[in-house]
Amino acid sequence: MGGLLSCIGLPSQAQDTTAQLNQAICIEDWDGAIAILDNVISDYPNSQNTLGEYRDRLQQLSTTGLSEEQKAQYCSLNPDPSDFPLLTADEETPLSARVSEYYQQLKSGMRYDDIATLIGRPGKLDYLSSSYTWIAENTSTLSATFSNNELEDLTIGESIDCRENGECDAIIAAPAEFKKLQERLEVGMNAQAALQYITRELGEPTWLGETVMYDWQFREEGIYCRIFAYFANRDGQVTTYGKLCVKETQVEM
Repeated sequence: MGGLLSCIGLPSQAQDTTAQLNQAICIEDWDGAIAILDNVISDYPNSQNTLGEYRDRLQQLSTTGLSEEQKAQYCSLNPDPSDFPLLTADEETPLSARVSEYYQQLKSGMRYDDIATLIGRPGKLDYLSSSYTWIAENTSTLSATFSNNELEDLTIGESIDCRENGECDAIIAAPAEFKKLQERLEVGMNAQAALQYITRELGEPTWLGETVMYDWQFREEGIYCRIFAYFANRDGQVTTYGKLCVKETQVEM
């Protein structure tokens, strides 16, 4: 499987190391954290800009250490928002107002370092995924997404037949090979095994995409807020971002 795959590599254990990375940061094992991150960077060549900026932030933390706020970010579990009531607009607190102010300054196209500087501290590396796409001669596609070292999704995109007058209506069926693979491969199977199986059947993928997600966590007087940002291109620019605030405990407003 030379060519493209020899350059980009197969999905590896990098997904499993996000928890190890954040644990190393939590106990301030900076050499260990940076070594783990370096392995992740080598597995995600299209995300080197964003991950490189994150590495620089870890280098800075290695000289200053973690503040209490940062320890809470790296050493606490994220609550499931469905387990707690969302903070409504009329229940605003000083914390939620501050988080909203940060959020309102976010824009598509910002880099990781821009957001880290705006908020005043590094984010927490929370999610990594890679997506591969194969394009058939009739332009239908098969896309496989991997995260946590597992096959997360396998999707067929069928093409539409367009006539010379510009009208498009008839759907062109995807190749039988695409449908057989979708039937045979199950979500949750090992990423490397799944990708090797697909490449044996279809050859090298036509396109590779990667997604890196960071979040910033805030806690104060029973309120938990979170800002998250996804980066999914070679330029290291944010593509999607959002926020939430929940009441971890019922507090008087």
